[in-house]
Amino acid sequence: MNTTLEDVINGLPFLQRLEAWQFEATAYYLQSPSGSVAYSSPDCDAVVIRRLPGRMPKFSVAVNREIGVHLAQLHLIPCDGLPEKRHWIDARYLPEAIQAATAKYGAERLRKTARVLRSLEDFKPATFPQSIVHGDLETTNCLFEGDRLVAFVDWQEIGVSAALMDFVSTVLGFCFVEQPEGSDYWAIFDPELYRALFESYTSIRPFSAYELAHLDAALKYVGLTQPVWSMLMWERYHHGEEMIETNMLYWKFGLHEMMLPAL
Repeated sequence: MNTTLEDVINGLPFLQRLEAWQFEATAYYLQSPSGSVAYSSPDCDAVVIRRLPGRMPKFSVAVNREIGVHLAQLHLIPCDGLPEKRHWIDARYLPEAIQAATAKYGAERLRKTARVLRSLEDFKPATFPQSIVHGDLETTNCLFEGDRLVAFVDWQEIGVSAALMDFVSTVLGFCFVEQPEGSDYWAIFDPELYRALFESYTSIRPFSAYELAHLDAALKYVGLTQPVWSMLMWERYHHGEEMIETNMLYWKFGLHEMMLPAL
């Protein structure tokens, strides 16, 4: 699990809330006789979860129907009274991250990124219905047996944010099909995969009119967040490579020129 003991401890109240509401689509940390879920020593930090069956899914309509249902069920669990926890789709992350990236690279190298953010100035994440969010749902963070979801895994970005933002983050993870190497785009939007996700999600948790009116803006906002995070982590994951703002997910998924279909 690519996380730290601090992440585990900070995320624990949220997972305990899911467990209290009998959310079945994950595995919970096993407790020691003392009640602790974490083991820590100078040599090792560890948590234990039950071994789960299944494997990462391939893109399909059936998979997206499963994802939509369980994501909506997650978003219906009350989030009141939970502590503040920062994560990459919280209401403050993107403006703060762009400020930090601009300080690191200079305004000229983030000119197009800043322009996109200005175009989204009316999108205010805190004004939408809030929920517990996974924050990073994609095929690598799910286990399936056939077309049946076994579990969402990797809750490093769990927290409270707009349910709409978690939904469009999942759209990025499950509705864009990878393209062959050498293509202009990394991935292309698949409307049938999107329809399956949207219809299954809204069968459990219908979007409000306000949320529906901002679906496109939400997709662009979250789609811009991943590249800005990547800019800040550039040396760790792309050491020696040049950072070019338009060679990242927002542009390589074609988000600058697409709109979601009305369903």
